Amino acid sequence: MTSHAGTGDAVRLLIVDDSPSIRAVLRAMLETDEGIRIVGEAQTGFDAVELARTLRPGVILMDVQMPEMDGIEATRRIMAMGAVPIIAFSAFTWGGEAKASIEMLAAGALDVMAKPDIAAAGALQECSRTLRKKIRIASRVAVVRHPHSSVPLSRMQVEPAVPGAGTQFEVVGIGASTGGPTALRELFSGLPADFPLPILVVQHITQGFTAGFVEWLRQNTPLHVRIACAEDRATPGTILIAPEGRQLEMFPGGAVLATSRKPCGVHLPSADTLLSSIASAYGRKCIGALLTGMGSDGVEGLLDIRRAGGFTLAQDEETCVVFGMPREAVRRGAADQVMAPASMAGLLRRMVEQRASRKAVRRV
Repeated sequence: MTSHAGTGDAVRLLIVDDSPSIRAVLRAMLETDEGIRIVGEAQTGFDAVELARTLRPGVILMDVQMPEMDGIEATRRIMAMGAVPIIAFSAFTWGGEAKASIEMLAAGALDVMAKPDIAAAGALQECSRTLRKKIRIASRVAVVRHPHSSVPLSRMQVEPAVPGAGTQFEVVGIGASTGGPTALRELFSGLPADFPLPILVVQHITQGFTAGFVEWLRQNTPLHVRIACAEDRATPGTILIAPEGRQLEMFPGGAVLATSRKPCGVHLPSADTLLSSIASAYGRKCIGALLTGMGSDGVEGLLDIRRAGGFTLAQDEETCVVFGMPREAVRRGAADQVMAPASMAGLLRRMVEQRASRKAVRRV
């Protein structure tokens, strides 16, 4: 466990990794950048928690798998005592460590990045560019604390009134970015296995981690979760996740396409593209939601759904990791209601129960 002196307006960075060689590589990558100052290094989660308390870094770059205390538990403890932007640094984008990286995001980490293949030509240079960018972005994000609570979030929500009386909703579209895995888990874990609508999701996530994210999500919801295929079909009770590097669009009758056409803005996949396609295909029969995240992706799509007569939701500031996309949705009048993900789940349950009751009455 080491600390370094630092002054000025540079981002104060704490590096946490049990490998001395990885720490040396990171030091070499970053110490020449005048905008980043390494203020400390730790090799265990215990050391990370202590240095986070004493050094008050602006950003923490933390390994996922470490002896004694892993990055997941260290992230939980750090976020409980004071919010710090944490970037998970993972050795693998597949298998157990990929899922552990998603667990770190769920614990409060802001972003995830794969460790470079040191032997690959150009890998270190590309990693250096990407890492510097991520550190600068993370340093500008206002993250929220995640204090340990003895009361499950789902029990602390106020149930809003059920909207859309008389509407037969047919699909749910969701956009999420930073903090999205936690919000999606909270939402989906509150839905029943027989939820009668298909759900399509765009989650901004680092390249290579989508499969691990989907596998992690499967363990946290009774619904069927999978990555959408190039030519697919939305079915009731199935959550389709947009694949990496492809736009996800829905068409009348449940047809779904995952195409490699140009990005909408800077995002591929884009929540705007998904939500706008749902609005065009289903009009007032669709539900759209924007969850925690930076920027404004999805706001135009949510507006399209509202203009078409559909129902729209945005996550509340209190439960967001980053109140960016939802804030912009509220500011522009794109959200019919604003609430926590657990409340969204309760509302969706009641909406489909209302739908089932109307069908039963018509059959009598």
